[in-house]
Amino acid sequence: MTDSEAHASNASRTLAYECPHCGAANTVDPAAIGELVTCVNDNCGQVFKIDAPAGHLLRDDDPKVVAARGHHQDTTVTQAEQELCTVHPAIFGNRPFSFLGCLLVVIGGIVGAVMNRDELILMYSGLALAVAGALILSYWWIQTRFRSVTVTSKRTLYTQGIFSKQTSEVQHDDVRNMQVNQSFFDRLAGVGHLAISSSGQDDMEIDVRGLKSPQRVIDIIREYQ
Repeated sequence: MTDSEAHASNASRTLAYECPHCGAANTVDPAAIGELVTCVNDNCGQVFKIDAPAGHLLRDDDPKVVAARGHHQDTTVTQAEQELCTVHPAIFGNRPFSFLGCLLVVIGGIVGAVMNRDELILMYSGLALAVAGALILSYWWIQTRFRSVTVTSKRTLYTQGIFSKQTSEVQHDDVRNMQVNQSFFDRLAGVGHLAISSSGQDDMEIDVRGLKSPQRVIDIIREYQ
C-alpha cells in the first residue's frame, strides 16, 4: 500500500466534528465517541463531548436503497451453487473391443443382407445380426446417458441408474484424494478412470471408468476448492 493510499484509508476511518464554541473542524477517531476532547484551535482550546452520529430512515425508492439492494442480490446470486460441467462415460472408451465387434456385426449384417437379397434365409439372417448388434449398441449408449459426473461450484456428484437412481457426492472442501488413471489407449480415446474420495473415507466415493476428459473435471474441482 502506498503512502497516499494509507492516508486515504486512515482518513476514511476518522470523524470530523465542529467545535460548538468556535466552529473549528476537529478530526477524531471513532473510538473517541462519548468522550470529551479539546478543540484543536489554539485560540479556542475549549472542551466538548463527541456524540455518536445519528442515522435516519431512508425511503424505499431512495437511490441509495435501490443500489444497496441490487448489490445484495448480486452477492446472493454469486454465492448460489452453479453447475459447471456434466460429463458421461464414453461407449468406445468403456468397451473398445466389444464396441468394434458389435459395429462390425451391424455392418456385416447389412452388407450380407444386401448381397444375399435373393436368398431370403441369408438376407433375414443378415438383418437379424444387424438388428441384434444395433440393439446392443443402443443399450450401451443408454447406459452411458444414465451415468454422469456433474461438477458444481460446491460439490461433485456421480449419478447412475436407469430405473433406480443412485447418487454419490463429495463436497469440494472435503476432497482428500483425486486420481486419474489413463492407459495409452485411454489417452488416444480421450477417456480415463476418475476416482475421488473425501476426508474420513477409506474407499473412493466416486469411481468412474471410461469417463470423457477426466483431467478437465479434476482441474475444475481444484479451481473451486
